[in-house]
Amino acid sequence: MNLDHLLAIETKYDMLAKNIDGFAYWTFFRQPLLEELHVSAGYGIAHTKPKFSRKRQMATRLNMIKNALLYGNGFKRKCDILILNDERRKWMGSHYESVFTDWVAAAYPNSIVLERPYNQQHFRPVMTRRLVYTDYIEIKAMASYVWHQKFAASKMRQIRKQIEENVRVPIRELCEIEGIDYDISRIVDMMLCGYYVYKVKKREYTKILNRYRPKLVLEICGYNLDCMTVNELTKERQIPSVELQHGYTGMEHTAYNYPEMVDIEQFPKYFFAFSDYWIKSARYPIPESNLKAVGFPYLEREAAKAKSKVTKGKMKKIIFISQGPIGLLLSKIAVDLNKLLDKEQYKIIYKLHPGEFVDWRERYVELARSGIMVADSNKYNLYELFAESSFQVGGYGSTATYEGFYFGLETFILREKADAELIALCKSGVAKCFDTAQELYQLIIEAAGKEEKVFPIQFWQEDAENNIRRELDHLLERYSGDTSYKNADGAS
Repeated sequence: MNLDHLLAIETKYDMLAKNIDGFAYWTFFRQPLLEELHVSAGYGIAHTKPKFSRKRQMATRLNMIKNALLYGNGFKRKCDILILNDERRKWMGSHYESVFTDWVAAAYPNSIVLERPYNQQHFRPVMTRRLVYTDYIEIKAMASYVWHQKFAASKMRQIRKQIEENVRVPIRELCEIEGIDYDISRIVDMMLCGYYVYKVKKREYTKILNRYRPKLVLEICGYNLDCMTVNELTKERQIPSVELQHGYTGMEHTAYNYPEMVDIEQFPKYFFAFSDYWIKSARYPIPESNLKAVGFPYLEREAAKAKSKVTKGKMKKIIFISQGPIGLLLSKIAVDLNKLLDKEQYKIIYKLHPGEFVDWRERYVELARSGIMVADSNKYNLYELFAESSFQVGGYGSTATYEGFYFGLETFILREKADAELIALCKSGVAKCFDTAQELYQLIIEAAGKEEKVFPIQFWQEDAENNIRRELDHLLERYSGDTSYKNADGAS
């Protein structure tokens, strides 16, 4: 789908200014809308959620109540940095780590970490200190929605009608341009639910900001509803909000591309990117001076460990980097390629995206029966898989593919549904595109025996941890007037 069409529609109908009682429903749900349209256009679902039995649903809800009571009270003190972390933690052998922010929380002792539930649960054990679960906010938000359904249905119908009237024409026009048949009732229902959830979350996060009075807010995945709500509130209070890049942001990622000359209150004030490559690859709605190339500390740290721990054997391994939107197609390519390969020389590893973990056996039946090794949980170390592999196969637009470049892997991109950036990398010779398993097989045979690549594009800024600390120290000093945040070497 061409994102330029969405941006043109947004400009034509001034959609980013639309709101009901302060809730900018289009801005909050433009990313889910594009995901909906992608599915209607034939892409797979990006993230699947577990289907719980009634008994399991009751158990998870009781667990959320327990988390709200045990871990939701928080701390009665001001903090320097309020961190909205990545709830999708990674298993590190002895504990689960929020790889983007746990080190920040450790480096800045006067910080508070907020964590949303992931599929109504949290990964434990953790080593994160000063951790507060926000399950109680989720409970209040959904209770509010249910209450309004039962006791304020008339008002709810009015709000839904207003949303539908405002989005019907632009969505219909966008679908006509793209040749997509889509029932807008789904996104209207999402926006309606979002209205009531937003009202509760804005009230609760206001209380949190008043309680902790942070000098800076650090967040991951700035386009989730919680972060967008907090970004509104921080701008009202002149508190700098910073998003650490957590994944792919290219020219076709809705959440990082906006029409020119628009002010998005829900976007963070600053964006810390993996490198200049990522800064130049999207149309962020903030000044260029607020975009900082800092790198990815976890990649630097863990890649070095993986390279020292794992060596490539005689058998050449091919790692497939899957994602929901292309998972069905890519898994079939893997199965067909497996039939062509000499099993004594080559082995396929199929790495699922976390959003595919839940029901991949039902969705990718051929893969489940193929005998291919499938990395289907966070307990598989992606970097160790990269370190022992010689080739990687990907498509669509995955951050993991770029992480594979860090390991010097020969890279092959499935052309169908691949985004513009990956196609451009193929044209430049950094990667190679293919259309069929047979074509991929030939590319792998031709590439066998070649040395690891040195890539001409810097996808990852070096010395990431020091870069991030330097930028955070500078912002803390600038916005608080406190000069105590200097690094050990005296740099601010």
